[in-house]
Amino acid sequence: MLIDDPCVAQPPADTPIQNFDGSFVRIDNLLTDTELGALQEYFQEHVFWKYGWKSASDKMVFGHWNHDILKTHKSNQDDQSSLLAQDPSLSPVNMVWKKLKNSFLRNHHLVRCYANAHSYGVEGYPHVDSRRPGNFTAILYLNPIWKPEWAGETVFFNEESDIIQAVLPKSGRVAIFDNRVLHAARGVSRICPAIRVTLMFKTKLASAETDDEEFYGGM
Repeated sequence: MLIDDPCVAQPPADTPIQNFDGSFVRIDNLLTDTELGALQEYFQEHVFWKYGWKSASDKMVFGHWNHDILKTHKSNQDDQSSLLAQDPSLSPVNMVWKKLKNSFLRNHHLVRCYANAHSYGVEGYPHVDSRRPGNFTAILYLNPIWKPEWAGETVFFNEESDIIQAVLPKSGRVAIFDNRVLHAARGVSRICPAIRVTLMFKTKLASAETDDEEFYGGM
């Protein structure tokens, strides 16, 4: 998925962005400090973690922490953005979605939205979010600070199962990728004093076909 691919819109000229090997895009500084602070405050006051969520329920023994914001089924393909807009308490989350929708994801519908958290000893495992063409994930990393020695990278694999890129969960960073790309959230290190928090926007390209076949390998 290159930056000039019609699936992902051209970014504003002043947006710091790095394009990798055609599978995903990394964006830094999508949000202002004020916008990011409002979202972090929302998480502190309104997010309650539940343990046991599994990114690929048919393959994983252990889960991680989760807060399901829209509570839609993993196979949903209908646009759920109105749910964010209608709930005033979700305005910080809706603000992020609108910024993504108006820049990088102009031709996308929002089909799911939730948050994940990993504490020390809670690992992620390689999985794909979906096998359905035209489905994408945008990950927003929410920790106010993140140090390299804390680990917790999101790693992406090629078809030979080699790691082709690792994304450090730097505050405010966004990674957008095709759901068919194998990836994993690596565990945080022993010295990490925080939980690793991410906000997920699952999207469907408006032109993508929808059918009843089960394509989902992950959550």
